[in-house]
Amino acid sequence: MARHDAPPDAARARKKRRRRRFLFRLLLLTVFAAAIVFAVNNSDALSPSNWVPRIGAFFSGGGAGFPVDISGNQIYRMEETNSGTVLLSDTYVTMIGSDGDEVMRRAHAFSDPQLRTAGKYILVAEKGGKRLQLETRAKTVQTVQTDYDILTTALHKSGSMAVVTGAQQGYNAAVSVYSASGKLIYHRLCSSLVADAAFSPDGKQLALVTIGAENGAMRSGVEIVAVNSTQSETLYAHSETGVLLCRVAYLSDGTVAALGDTAVWMYRPKKDTCAIYPLTDGSLIGYAIGDSSVMTVVKPYGANAGGSIAYIRPDGTAAFTATVEGTFRDIAVSGNSYALLTDSYLYNIGSKGIAGSRVMVADGRLTATDGSKMLVLGLKALSKYTAPSRLNESD
Repeated sequence: MARHDAPPDAARARKKRRRRRFLFRLLLLTVFAAAIVFAVNNSDALSPSNWVPRIGAFFSGGGAGFPVDISGNQIYRMEETNSGTVLLSDTYVTMIGSDGDEVMRRAHAFSDPQLRTAGKYILVAEKGGKRLQLETRAKTVQTVQTDYDILTTALHKSGSMAVVTGAQQGYNAAVSVYSASGKLIYHRLCSSLVADAAFSPDGKQLALVTIGAENGAMRSGVEIVAVNSTQSETLYAHSETGVLLCRVAYLSDGTVAALGDTAVWMYRPKKDTCAIYPLTDGSLIGYAIGDSSVMTVVKPYGANAGGSIAYIRPDGTAAFTATVEGTFRDIAVSGNSYALLTDSYLYNIGSKGIAGSRVMVADGRLTATDGSKMLVLGLKALSKYTAPSRLNESD
């Protein structure tokens, strides 16, 4: 049989069809490969614990709204972040969005969990254990295993983590700093106990609360170290007897605020000055550290309820003092706006004093604020309120 060549136009058409099929298959392969890479890199974000709440929120019109039912959960802490409100329970880390919808839920198996937040990051550590995990709303960023039991932690908005642990024989503590990728960038062994740690605003320094003994007396101090240095020497230090420091944080101007049982320190390392605000009229029962202020809550000796508050400036003086009613429950801060919760009232406090209060039911346990809105966690529900602007507001 004679062979007949196809017309030139038909041959070109077949060639174009083969080329289109090849390009289409190549495109499918590329999309498939990209999907695999995305799934591997975002496995936590794609887990059912994250997308099931979002799908439910979508089909219900954006979430159930406030109040949010939290019955059946043992919640330890509540913090406001850039992405939402974080609740730490005995089994989960949960994030609630601005509309009351659950946008994140991660399981943990920590028996004594500790919560830290900074920027978009969330750090959950097992106090007395050896594990910690760094989270964002989208995924679990990093997990770290320590050699010794964790005493306390600190978190920077870049995702850097400081971990204070026990140490080898001959030392009382070890301080390790990890980047968000899990790389160890600083390590130091300490002869003193280390009660707390805090990053400087730029993340380049770390403030440590140290506790030791001198001539039979307890001595507390603040030490400043350079995180990105291979040297472990102390850059600045200040210590005194007669006070037990428990908390440290940097203010926005570089002042180091340290809180103790009998005083608040405002330490300026470069000037080597430490202004002290005494707490002598009662027992410290609550505190919060803002951008450029510290608020303390002191219960008078012998009192069953009520307390006095002080708004302390970086120079160690009080901008004002005031009294609050009811049994103290919790205090939170955003910037320099404070939310203070008692069993009777929710207080809105700013730099000039108490701006307003709201009458509350007695089951409130925890509070959080973004400055304009305030959240209150009760026994069964999480409720949201506009920050009160008058005294004794109510529904």
